[in-house]
Amino acid sequence: MCASLILYIQQTSAHRRDQELLHELETAHIQLEDYAARVKDLTLTTERQRMARELHDTLAQGLVGLTMQLETIDLLLVSQRCEQARTFVQRAMTRSRATINSARAAITDLRTEIPTIGDILVAIETEADHFTTATGIPCTCCLQTKFPGEYHEHLLRMVSEGLTNIARHAQASQAWIQAGGENAAITLEIGDNGIGFDPAKVTTGHYGLLGLRERARLMNGQLLISSEPGKGTIVRLCLSLERGGEDGRKAE
Repeated sequence: MCASLILYIQQTSAHRRDQELLHELETAHIQLEDYAARVKDLTLTTERQRMARELHDTLAQGLVGLTMQLETIDLLLVSQRCEQARTFVQRAMTRSRATINSARAAITDLRTEIPTIGDILVAIETEADHFTTATGIPCTCCLQTKFPGEYHEHLLRMVSEGLTNIARHAQASQAWIQAGGENAAITLEIGDNGIGFDPAKVTTGHYGLLGLRERARLMNGQLLISSEPGKGTIVRLCLSLERGGEDGRKAE
């Protein structure tokens, strides 16, 4: 009788533990499904944001550049400077082809070729030269640092977006791009001497500034916008390399 009672108690206890483990497994399974759903939603949201950035960086910026060149052509034709107008027509055709190629690449892959360590500085200087050619606004470059390789695409896109904003809004006569490193940190600065603005009054929906902030966030960097009406604008990206060593990973 005692042995049977002990065996019954043990079996009952084991069955209860089995039921508890089964309940814990079911709870864990439900939590895992919920986590997977959240990851999927976050992934889709991140991908939509990336698609928006890429389309803005290709189509929008390309069309802005073409518009500026067409406006220049119109002014040259009005003043009967046909040869100069023809030169800008050829540049516009080249820019149009480049925009089409970039748009195709964005649609098929949503990625652009990331500049290598050796040519990122050249790519930034080339972007500045294109800006000066299209707008007539001198843009000086002073790049005295090396950039982390994994951020080359983001950095080049930020330079392109910053120069596009200057061309569209600043009414500047001078622009510049500066980069330097000091105390385990890198700073990239894009500035102009234009009309400036009040950053506190910028409303939502300005995809240019939104894209700059998103790219800064993806690099764990800090984006600072310094501007006042009549005093120009400086967009400064600060990247800390304190925790990343030589591989370029940064602290928040």
